[in-house]
Amino acid sequence: MEDGKTRQLVCLAGRVEIQRAIETVRMEAGTVWTPPRGENLRGMAIIRSLADKGEAATLVEITFVPPLAAEYVDFLVHNFGRVVRLPIDGEACHALRLLTQDAEGRSSEEKVSSRIHDWLTALHSVLQERRVHLTDLLRGRIDHLLPACADHGYSIKALATHLGCSPAYLAARIQQAWRRPAGEVLQDLRTHHAWRLLNTTALPAGEVSARCGFASVSSFSTSFKRFAGITPATARSRPAPLPPEPPPTHVGPIGHAAPDAERTFVASAVWSGPYFQFDGGVADLTYAHPYDLAINTLSNAVHWVLTLEGEAIFECAGRSVRLSPGKVLVHPQPLRGRLITPQGRPWRRLWIKVRGEWAVEAMLAIGAAHGWTARVPLSSPPAKLAMKWVHYWSSHRAEPSIDSSRAAYEWLRAWWRFLSSYRPSQRALAERLPDLRSLVSRSFFRQIKSITSYAAQVGYTREHMSRKLRDQWRNGTPAQILRRQRLAQAALDLKHTRMPVAEIAHRAQFASASTFIVAFKKRYGRTPLAHRLAEI
Repeated sequence: MEDGKTRQLVCLAGRVEIQRAIETVRMEAGTVWTPPRGENLRGMAIIRSLADKGEAATLVEITFVPPLAAEYVDFLVHNFGRVVRLPIDGEACHALRLLTQDAEGRSSEEKVSSRIHDWLTALHSVLQERRVHLTDLLRGRIDHLLPACADHGYSIKALATHLGCSPAYLAARIQQAWRRPAGEVLQDLRTHHAWRLLNTTALPAGEVSARCGFASVSSFSTSFKRFAGITPATARSRPAPLPPEPPPTHVGPIGHAAPDAERTFVASAVWSGPYFQFDGGVADLTYAHPYDLAINTLSNAVHWVLTLEGEAIFECAGRSVRLSPGKVLVHPQPLRGRLITPQGRPWRRLWIKVRGEWAVEAMLAIGAAHGWTARVPLSSPPAKLAMKWVHYWSSHRAEPSIDSSRAAYEWLRAWWRFLSSYRPSQRALAERLPDLRSLVSRSFFRQIKSITSYAAQVGYTREHMSRKLRDQWRNGTPAQILRRQRLAQAALDLKHTRMPVAEIAHRAQFASASTFIVAFKKRYGRTPLAHRLAEI
């Protein structure tokens, strides 16, 4: 089985140890372990069961087919570690049980794929929530975390596994936030929790000691007296002091871009990682000049446009398609084509903008298989789901969101199913356009340094490009808009990657890290490092 495939091993019941060449992996119910690719799982021996009362351990092995599912698992490992623990009665474990039932019951490939997506997004959601808990811990908001701390004995290693980060990272961040060694901080939190239990419950000292992660009652008493100057028995009659808090850190406000409009170019960064990134809305703008699709985006995307009222004409590669009510046009961006609204009459449409590598590839594959136009009733699942979610997608466009991604995945499945059920007479509507993938302009927003180079990429002169940009981009000069786009992507990279500031500055086309820092602070009100530390 040393085949380079990505696998996960999940313990649903009991406790086991798995022998590896370099370590022993101990798994209890709710533990998810992702071994390195190519590791020979069959060659590992489960050396002994640790389950109580002879209960047999239940282990589930999942093998993920590349590229998408395997990439999602790799993303989770990179961001949250190879070993994580889940609540055994939570959403993620429930999704895993449904996946195993469908896989064993020989369900359809589409249903199993959907269950895999449900499992991975549920796992991701749990781990992301714990990352928020890590933020709370570093900011002193710990009341809801005390039970979790107690469950893991206030151990750096166990708590790091629970929160989805490495022990070294957790220790460094606690020391950075609290300006004290991590061991001291957790020891203080442990003792404060014990004091609170002594005052709010009738638990004996031995039970309090165990709940707060002390090795024994005697070590608890010694540590407590050293910390508080009194014994645990005396502390029962005295209110517990407030837990320690980290020093306050001032964080300046972050700037926000203006709301989207089709003729107002808004900086919108492309998410990294396994997200289906959608934006959308309902628009009724007309175009005084032909709307050039080669310059209405700086990154690869696919537009899905359903005409509700009025009409428009789509021209591309010497062909034209009239977009009347009920007609859908799917087109990639940037594209050497244009849209025209005849006689300046309003054209009301529902639109979805699909971004991100996964979603763009899926939409292009669907377009290549089923064509780029279709007739879609407003009562059909794709239209109804689009109307349901477009405003949510638009309001969450600037932040990777698991809920947005789930809704986008649901819409993609509905669109694929709708086209797959198309009758032959309907398919003729989609045969009037060539394969639009061959007409896509290159995505180049990370490489653009000037309007001149931008024009050269599209194939225009600088003067023609400037005139086009003035017609279509309304909220700043072209140079200002390009800079905002680069800074928006840099802000996202700071929050969701571990790239050094200097590398992010280079990717954002700044001459040096110092000039990037000045520009970033002017745009967002804080330095790149403050932005990264404030948004863990």
